[in-house]
Amino acid sequence: MADHFVSIPRGVEGMKYSDFTTGTSTSGATIELRLFDATTPATTYSKVDVLKALKAFERFFENAQQASAAGFIVSG
Repeated sequence: MADHFVSIPRGVEGMKYSDFTTGTSTSGATIELRLFDATTPATTYSKVDVLKALKAFERFFENAQQASAAGFIVSG
């Protein structure tokens, strides 16, 4: 079993592969997506799973009241 992440520095649009950092330990980056994945089919993610979650996170942060209530400090 492993814990994998992809991260990107604050303000970077992610247009180049070199904009991203990947690995299994923390990146220390401002924004990081982490997946707990394993070798068994019951705990692996499909591309659809990840894309649905990303869209859901986008909706979450587009709702300022929801993000604020959860303790996130996000402006704009």
